[in-house]
This record gives sequence, structure tokens and C-alpha cells, in this order.
Amino acid sequence: MTTLTVAVSQYDLASLDSEQAFWERLRLKISDAARAGAELVVFPEYMTAHLLSLEPILTHDEACRRLDAYTETYRVFFRQCSREFGIIILGGTHICRKGSGFVNRAFLFFPDGTIEMQDKIHLTPEERNRWSLTAGDELQVIDTKWGKWAMLTCYDIEFPELARMAAEQGAELLLCPSYTDTAFGYSRVRLCAQSRAIENQLFVALSGIVGSLSEERPQVDQGYCQAGLFSPCDLPFTEEGIIAVGQLNDDSLVIGELDFAKLQDNRHAGAVAPFYDRRPDFYARKERSVADVR
Repeated sequence: MTTLTVAVSQYDLASLDSEQAFWERLRLKISDAARAGAELVVFPEYMTAHLLSLEPILTHDEACRRLDAYTETYRVFFRQCSREFGIIILGGTHICRKGSGFVNRAFLFFPDGTIEMQDKIHLTPEERNRWSLTAGDELQVIDTKWGKWAMLTCYDIEFPELARMAAEQGAELLLCPSYTDTAFGYSRVRLCAQSRAIENQLFVALSGIVGSLSEERPQVDQGYCQAGLFSPCDLPFTEEGIIAVGQLNDDSLVIGELDFAKLQDNRHAGAVAPFYDRRPDFYARKERSVADVR
């Protein structure tokens, strides 16, 4: 398979009157993506935190425990939807228990029932200090019939070393569920997503939360995003490196086609080849020199 049609979600924090309304709304979005021909749909980071709007205001510790209580329902729901609609689903990220703590975990559901998981590796100061989450310590690179994929959640995309590790293990698509609540945060994630696509000559799929709740919450209460699908800024792609991008802060699915044959053309016949032309021997020597000076 050389082409993959992807839908990335700009998920709106619309008012909820019940838990059932949350799942029904998601099912409709998955159905819409499948009807549009998408083979993969990507939902944003912290999407299930929308359910906290049905609760009294909680502390972060209480919120972690409450969200973890949804874990089995979450897994069953997306697994059933993936099978029913014949579509791969990145079900955003979900706070769940790991050992004695909690992690921010991305789940990727396949129609055959397979579930791949990736814990967020780089935690923001808020996630470390207020949520008290545990950072992931392993990078999963997933084999699919379209090639290898990796999941880099929000802040993870801001660290070039992690994307390079994924690319060196063969990843040609990075899935980036994000949650940013200001233009500052969004710009960091968006610009880094495009940078990772350029320097590693691969695709990046970015989704995010938009809109706001009527009542302020200490966890998730507003979002800012323009979801998109990004490529290298070189032939045979566009000069902007944009395959598809949404309308800022609009509740929608952004759909585009990723052509992995074109990606190989870019890697082997592009004007530049940053993935292949890097000089790890030079970098290592300079790092040793800096270490010696210290």
C-alpha cells in the first residue's frame, strides 16, 4: 500500500449533558471519517478529559482517578468502532493507571482488534508538577501495511532527538495528538511538527482540541488548534509542506492523502536530503569536546 487517507480531528469542547452524548458524538465523527474514505482517524491529546465537564470541579489527583475509571469503556468503545467502520483509530490520549501512578497514554486501535500504546515521554511542567504523571520510557515503532509509524504526543514533537530515533527505526509517519490552550502552545507544536517532517523527510499528522467549556476547569477547559497533515518542503510536495490543514479553531475533520511512494521519491531525489546528509560522527566529536571543556 502506497497511499493512506488520514482524517485528523479538531475536536470541539462542546457542551455535554451525559456520558452517552460524549461517546455518541465520537461515534458520529468516526462514521463521518470512514464515509469520507479515511483509513486512519487521529483524535487529540486529553480528549477523554472532556468527560470531566460532567463532574464537580476536581483536583488533579481526583481527575486522574476519575479518568482511569473510564479506561475499560474507552478501550471497548474504540475497539468496537474500529472493527465496525473498518478504520484505524488513534483514540487521542487517555489518563490511566500504571503501577502506583498515572500516565498520559495514546492508544491506536486496528480493525483486527490489535491495540498499540505509547506513553507520553516528555511531560510538560504542568504534567509533572500538577498532574504528577509518570513519563514514558520506551518508544514504540509500529509496523503497518503502509510502513512504520510512531506516536509522539504534543510536547514530544518538540524534541528532535525523539523523532530522529523513530525515523532511524524506519518510521515514515508520526502521529501527534496534541492539546494546546493558547496560540503560543499551538505555534510551538505546529512549527516543531513541520520541522520534524522536514529534517526526517517523513509525514506528520497533527490533531488538537478547540473551543471552550462554559465553566472554567483546572484540567481541560479550552483549546486552540489548526490540525493538519505535513510533509517535507521539497518536491514532489508543496513548498509549504502542507498536505491539508483545517480552519483555525473550527470543529471539523481535516482529511488528506499521504503518498508513501512520493515520500521515497523525496528521500532519494529531493533537492536536499537532511535525513541522509546529517553527520553523526561530527556531532559526536563536538559533544565530546564540549564535555571535556565542562
